[in-house]
Amino acid sequence: MPNQRYYLKLVIIACLILFLLIPQAFMLGLVGERVSWRHQAYSSIEQSWPGMQTLAGPLLTIPYQLTYNVKELVKDKDGKEREILREVTDQDALHLIPSQLDITSTLDSSLRYRGIYDVPVYSSGLQVSGTFNTQPLLDLIADTKGKQIRWENPQLAVMVRDQRGIAAPPSLQWNGATVNFKPGNNLPGSASAGMHAKLPALDLNQASRIPFQFELELRGMRSMNFALLAENSAVKLAANWPHPSFSGELLPETRDIHANGFNALWKASSFSYNVSGALEQCRAGECSGLLERAVGFELIQPVDVYQQSERSIKYAALFIILTFVVLILFELLKKLRVHPVQYTLVGFALLVFYLLLISLSEHVDFLRAYTAAAFASTGLLTLYFGAILHSHKLGLLLGTGLAGLYALLYLILQAEENALLMGSVLIFAVLALLMLATRHFDWYALTAGNPPNRTVSGTDHPVPATPDDSPVR
Repeated sequence: MPNQRYYLKLVIIACLILFLLIPQAFMLGLVGERVSWRHQAYSSIEQSWPGMQTLAGPLLTIPYQLTYNVKELVKDKDGKEREILREVTDQDALHLIPSQLDITSTLDSSLRYRGIYDVPVYSSGLQVSGTFNTQPLLDLIADTKGKQIRWENPQLAVMVRDQRGIAAPPSLQWNGATVNFKPGNNLPGSASAGMHAKLPALDLNQASRIPFQFELELRGMRSMNFALLAENSAVKLAANWPHPSFSGELLPETRDIHANGFNALWKASSFSYNVSGALEQCRAGECSGLLERAVGFELIQPVDVYQQSERSIKYAALFIILTFVVLILFELLKKLRVHPVQYTLVGFALLVFYLLLISLSEHVDFLRAYTAAAFASTGLLTLYFGAILHSHKLGLLLGTGLAGLYALLYLILQAEENALLMGSVLIFAVLALLMLATRHFDWYALTAGNPPNRTVSGTDHPVPATPDDSPVR
């Protein structure tokens, strides 16, 4: 009968552990809900502040009309075929990228708040300079000999992802002359975000290198990217945000991240990107692809409290199982009886730690939130263990062990790259400790209500424990 009672209790405790997985899943769902609310806060701020930005260009566009004659066969009234010449006029445009493009950016970041959520925004001062080579115009003229070309006014287009980010209308220094930019990039299929400048006619007698330069203040949030549309390009960036996440097609060649911000340098050529393919799409009337392939960075938060909370919740089942196993051992060794209701309360006390952690981490830094939640949960359980085990020493022992597990869990959460390895080692170490501590237990005797047998060193015969013997070796 005692054996059956213990086995039935073990079944009840196992069912209780499965039941406690339901509130654990609720905690994970709560984290996902809070993350979605944070995204809503981002979207809300984005309605009144420019969003993620990408700068593409400048792109020199020279529209032209090409007129030429084509031969056609036509039939007369009597059915005879004859050859005629028909004049055809095609509308096209030549898109040129800079032979050299240099961008220097100084980014000043700050935080905007929506409720309890903060979102990083920035204002970037850009200095853009470079040169265009007009040799492709002469190549086009040479390729279309025998055809008449009528050139239209060229324009310089600069594309941005969010038009609202252009703080003030800049002016362009083009070949020594000043030209004003106008809103909209004036390119087909690109949502017209950006700016353009009408340029004077180009010299078609000889190839030349035309220098250009302009300054632009561009505002945005969360990320900044540069589409390097040039034969050779270099982007030099300095920012006061100390937690960048570099993204895009290429990582920076050099970077220096320090407590007050970071510096980065990108270098690329037309071989690094499929620039010609994007230009062909633009020629076909779809220029939005020029924004897609870019380099840049994101302004990430230094500590994602929701990600760390989610990772900590995944260890809840381990904490519950370990605590219940220790309580069962004390029941057997100290001849105590812990009611399933008390196991249930202990399980909920362990889960409340994660609820406190999620809520506190939204208002204070993660370390303080974790410490406060662990102290509250451990303190409560230490008092409760002392009461149900009828021993303040045992309660303090269990509370100290639980506090040690919370400390180890925090170290695992901070080690993002080695979290899986450290978690696996922790589980193995705890399992090994339990197995070694109970390796001489006579479980049949324990569950039957008798003192445990122990094995004499050097023999295989169990020796009954005397009243003065400790049940644990």
